[in-house]
Amino acid sequence: MADASFEVLQPEAQSIELADELNKIVEHEGAAHEKRNWVRLSYDCNNHCTFCLDTNAHDGTMRNNLDIKVQIIEGRKKGADRLILSGGEPTMHPNFLDFVLLGKKAGYRKVQTVTNGRMFCYPDFLEKSADNGLSEITFSLHGHTAKLHDALVGTPGAFVQETAGLKAALASERFIVNIDIVINKQNVKHLTEMLDLFISWGVKEFDLLHIIPFGNAWGDAKPHLFYDLDAHHDELQRAFAYSKRPDVHIWLNRFPPQHAENYENLIQDPYKLNDEVRGRREEYDKYLSIGQKLSCREPDRCQYCYLEDLCDSLDVALDARKATAVDVIRYEGAPPLVGKLPEAKVARLVAPNLEGARPLAQAAVPDDIELELASWDGIEQALDAGRVLGKRLVRAWASDVASLERLRALPGTFDIGVYLTTETAPALLALEGSLDRFVLGQKNYERVTDARTNDVEHAAFFAKLGRPVRTENIPPCLAAGAPPKRRLEMLDASMLGADARVDMNKFTQRYVLDGFYTKSMRCRSCVHDASCRGVHINFARAHGYKVLEPIAG
Repeated sequence: MADASFEVLQPEAQSIELADELNKIVEHEGAAHEKRNWVRLSYDCNNHCTFCLDTNAHDGTMRNNLDIKVQIIEGRKKGADRLILSGGEPTMHPNFLDFVLLGKKAGYRKVQTVTNGRMFCYPDFLEKSADNGLSEITFSLHGHTAKLHDALVGTPGAFVQETAGLKAALASERFIVNIDIVINKQNVKHLTEMLDLFISWGVKEFDLLHIIPFGNAWGDAKPHLFYDLDAHHDELQRAFAYSKRPDVHIWLNRFPPQHAENYENLIQDPYKLNDEVRGRREEYDKYLSIGQKLSCREPDRCQYCYLEDLCDSLDVALDARKATAVDVIRYEGAPPLVGKLPEAKVARLVAPNLEGARPLAQAAVPDDIELELASWDGIEQALDAGRVLGKRLVRAWASDVASLERLRALPGTFDIGVYLTTETAPALLALEGSLDRFVLGQKNYERVTDARTNDVEHAAFFAKLGRPVRTENIPPCLAAGAPPKRRLEMLDASMLGADARVDMNKFTQRYVLDGFYTKSMRCRSCVHDASCRGVHINFARAHGYKVLEPIAG
């Protein structure tokens, strides 16, 4: 059934440049998904950064030695491979070197610190850090001159000390050395000068952090820190272009994705949102348990925050949980043990196989179900007069050709959903007759490498298909202009705890996989902009915003 001439649906041809880019993507993805143990050592700092996120926690104290040791050891027991010693300023802790050694002895593959770097200008401290097992130093350096850097960190002389420590660490050749730069109104126009200087010193890895509205940044200094990204588009693009150099690594941190168009491979892995949420877990828990609003939830402030869409989506999920009725309830994993859920027209059950779906069907109140199974073994025997697991089957989803063929051979009028991939596309093109029973869906992937491997070139596919077909999770510009359907109101039960309340960790996991969507800034001119949610963040990271073409009204 497969069409042998399927080259139009394959990913773009690999040039040497693209191969280098792919190698970086794989490397960055591995680092982003590495299990890390962040351990705070201090509530103090010898700098006074105008944009410090942590200033409200600073009380001039050091954390208790025993608490730190327990956290280091427990993190390794839980499988963390990288230990990151942070603060405040971690090197101010009198036992910093002992904690480095403990991390090495505990078996961490890497022991890293994120620091203002001033202590490393002292040769004995630098050498002892290496001897004890410190393998990576991230220097926070925000200007290419003493005047700019010292003004931003509020400490005269900081630039001289830090750059001395940085150069000494590079000269020792005993550390991985990289630099954090908080991009703000004062330094954005100097980004390329900063990168040129630091690269000339031998630094090849940079984390560009977007200024966000927390701590000192949202105080008296905010008019001097927050900037118009559109107005500085060219400067940012020139800085991102350094990532094209084969020996230079650029990371974007908390940066609005749509402003990275043309450099989408730099967009921060959404997986890291789990870490961000853990860092603010106490506030989210209070919101979910007693309804205490997050102190930062103000429109003027949220517009600058990388968590704005996550928080908005959390509110939508809470509204769905409180609703008396929704369109769809999605079940995956163990359903809640107690609590009445809203009524729904359809339950979508996601499971490895029919047996795995059975308890979900028993928990689901709606009589109509959609099934999304990894294996359809036994479906022929289980399906009886259009019903399976005691429910009426209205749609069944296939992720591979074998499942597609198996579902087509079954009696009944249920919809056949097919995830559009490089495997299923040839079989779909070979289908004859009406496609009325079919729904073609775009699958979201947790890893960008999976998206690059499995996704088709949509415009070429639909042009070759040449027939109308229903779609799901595919924007109009990628689906031959078919207007988006009304977005169904859905409650995802897999983000609920056993007590049927929204669980923040589970919510974040679901948001990362199925809720984090983005659009090109060019989409603002599209006739469907208001009703189209765009593409999943990993689709944009894999294929770029360039595939999104605004449709004229």
